Amino acid sequence: MLVATLAAWWWTHPPDPIATLRACWAPPVRVERLPAPELGTGIERWRIFDARGDSVSALWRPAPTGASEPWTVVLLGGFHTGDRAALVLPEDEPANVLAVDWPWSEERSLSSWEIMAHLRKIQAAALRSPAALALGVEAARSQPDVDSTRLAVFGVSLGVPPALAALRLTRAPRALALIDGAAGLQDLFDAELRTAVRPRALAAPIAALAYRLVRPLEPALNADAAAGLPVLMINAADDELMPHAGVQRLRAGIPQATYETRPGKHIRPSARAEIAALTARAASWLNGLRPVASHP
Repeated sequence: MLVATLAAWWWTHPPDPIATLRACWAPPVRVERLPAPELGTGIERWRIFDARGDSVSALWRPAPTGASEPWTVVLLGGFHTGDRAALVLPEDEPANVLAVDWPWSEERSLSSWEIMAHLRKIQAAALRSPAALALGVEAARSQPDVDSTRLAVFGVSLGVPPALAALRLTRAPRALALIDGAAGLQDLFDAELRTAVRPRALAAPIAALAYRLVRPLEPALNADAAAGLPVLMINAADDELMPHAGVQRLRAGIPQATYETRPGKHIRPSARAEIAALTARAASWLNGLRPVASHP
């Protein structure tokens, strides 16, 4: 009876989401930049250390030589792509790119039951992902080859929730782009689990538990952190992963956003033509922005 009472109390009294995000945050104190010519011209491996001794890895790819006043895009992509998102973008992308890796050092292809077995580790890594992205932003801002007045955050796919949540931790970004994302994490989990969990009736309670564990990442709770920022939102018209209602909910939460729909399904690292088109659109949007003095 006591266990049931404690469980019920835990379920109905989630911690303050902003306090949870801030508990994972510490500012950067050191950035190690090592050339990685085997990955491409100018590419560097970054290791960013924070004040608590934790670290985040990232890949840096500079803008092409001769790019005029390039923006610096700090990017968090899909879970399986990680920091290698920097290698997926077209080489002529007219911006510096710092692709931050997810703070997860173990196997990334997990079955539904393996996810349940590693739930606490996954929760810790998920809740730390906004801090990892914010660490990348602050590290980039401190570098001599970065114009801090032209610093943008991009979240792609599963990187969308941490990108919004990272705005709770850093005020440095001057622009935000969200690609193929949605609000309503519980619905997203439920839709995914219904095809992976048997019996199917378990999907809804597992999705509810997963949402409760990572609730501070819910985009609907963090949409207001983008107030005052120029925002670009692009979603696939036939996205098979993001529920349409969640896409519309995210759109409603950021009313100042430039919202566009592109043909096709959810973006994949192998879809080079689609990525090139998205990159060109985002670059055009960034270069058309008027200077933003600061993120209020």
